[in-house]
Amino acid sequence: MAAATLDEILDSLNDYSDYEEVDSLARARSFVTAARRFLALPSASAEQGSSSSYSVGEVSAQLRSAQAWIARKLASASTTSAGSSVRVLSTAEGFR
Repeated sequence: MAAATLDEILDSLNDYSDYEEVDSLARARSFVTAARRFLALPSASAEQGSSSSYSVGEVSAQLRSAQAWIARKLASASTTSAGSSVRVLSTAEGFR
């Protein structure tokens, strides 16, 4: 995997920040990845991001928020699927 530049990481943070609005688990996961990449940057590079309205503290808070949203989404999906079942109809049951 190639290292992402600061501009690419900031673009990803912007692009995937709508994960809640579009209700997308995949976009939330991509946002988490971008946030982790931002936080893994050397501090000098991350501080450059603060001039673009991103700070380490803000991205950390958004990362935690996205992770909590993902956890709720997965818990909701497992609860929903645990209560559902598949019914197979056959001719013995009068299905035509």
